[in-house]
Amino acid sequence: MKDYEELFQKIDQWAHERGIDHADPRVEFMKMVEEMGELSDAYNKENHAKLVDSIGDLQVALLIFCKLIGVDHYQAVETAYHEIENRIGKTTADGVFIKKSDIKSSDEKGKQ
Repeated sequence: MKDYEELFQKIDQWAHERGIDHADPRVEFMKMVEEMGELSDAYNKENHAKLVDSIGDLQVALLIFCKLIGVDHYQAVETAYHEIENRIGKTTADGVFIKKSDIKSSDEKGKQ
């Protein structure tokens, strides 16, 4: 974990040196959208090297965006985990997880 925190600090310093840490958050948000498109392209083309690069770029952009909008990225991930850690449901053959509450909603619709 310590190495990860050191990496976050280096990313923060990199952004600071370039003035990105005080930029308009909308710019960084658009950067995330751009990186998501590149990630999709790399995945669809089965380009592993570009996939790794795009995932890294997306994470860097997300970390900077979090700082710009005042969200602690670690706390956000931790909160999300605690929300899902005890979630029950089922996973389809395609690997899609469906929450139990959504399964009940689907079953009720089928009965109507």
